[in-house]
Amino acid sequence: MTAAQEVGGYRRPEVPAGAIRLDLNEAPREASPAFRSRVLALLQAAEWRRYGDMDGRAAREAAAQLYRWTAAGTLVGNGSNELLAASLRALVGRGGRLVALAPSFSMVPVLAGRIGFQLDAVLLRPPDFSVDATQLLALAPGADAILLCSPNNPTGGEVPQALFRAVLALGKPVIWDAAYVEFSTADPGPLLAAHPNLAVLRTLSKAWGLAGVRAGACVGDPALIARIAGEVLPYATGCAVTAAFRAAAELCSLEGELVGQVVEERERLAAGLAGLAGFEVVPSQANFFLLRRRGWSGSSLAAAFLARRIAIRVIPELDREGYVRVTVGSPEENDAVLRAAAEVGND
Repeated sequence: MTAAQEVGGYRRPEVPAGAIRLDLNEAPREASPAFRSRVLALLQAAEWRRYGDMDGRAAREAAAQLYRWTAAGTLVGNGSNELLAASLRALVGRGGRLVALAPSFSMVPVLAGRIGFQLDAVLLRPPDFSVDATQLLALAPGADAILLCSPNNPTGGEVPQALFRAVLALGKPVIWDAAYVEFSTADPGPLLAAHPNLAVLRTLSKAWGLAGVRAGACVGDPALIARIAGEVLPYATGCAVTAAFRAAAELCSLEGELVGQVVEERERLAAGLAGLAGFEVVPSQANFFLLRRRGWSGSSLAAAFLARRIAIRVIPELDREGYVRVTVGSPEENDAVLRAAAEVGND
């Protein structure tokens, strides 16, 4: 079994030094020099010895500008997973019920155990992993909140906007985990404007290449955001988060450069793998996709890639069906994946 780091129930497999890491959905390159320079300039100008705003006001205002929303309806945190945890504590809580897709973000069942709520899963089944609207709409009325990850991690598919509207019409709080939305054509804005029961989680980790900074946001109706803010500690974010959101708001056009490169490489890599005998690729609207080699388990396929110094993600719920998750890397890394897959195909 591959060694793994574990913190609070969340496991991260360790990989050999120098291996290509395509298992964490990180950006394929660093943020642009112009963006990094602006972040560093803002940090240089900050007063590091002083506490920032107790409620993260400067970062909230910058995030609101970036996401074209109101500061009163914007909350910031150290990554969107911190705000997901706050949302679930505020809107579901111990003894409550959450309806969510499965498989989905692996932190959700971890948080269910830590917070103490019941998790009712809407199962996404191969081969297309589409959302069962009938099951979702049957479970949602009995829930305290509904969590929809779209594009969904790890399957890469989207929740149709019509289904979002149908769920929102039930009046229950709905949390949209939109960590990968920049890689799709979906726009949370119209739904946010029409539904005060919607909270949308955003992050700079993926489309901006800032996973190491841990800058996340939650946007929604001010009353709903105030409920979630009650679960966030004062002085929760530092000057790095503020600088990141300010730079992103000022240089928002730069986001499209990285996103465009990832989408182009996603389609090239997916097409190349799908063209190899025995391999299947699930269409995705994220910076990753599911890959399968017929007749193999997912863990066997991941082990074969790791033997070639490429790390891809095993999905425990889909291991028997043979699916693994592959993050879109740089062109050079993706070429290495194609070469490795061709070799694996001959095994």
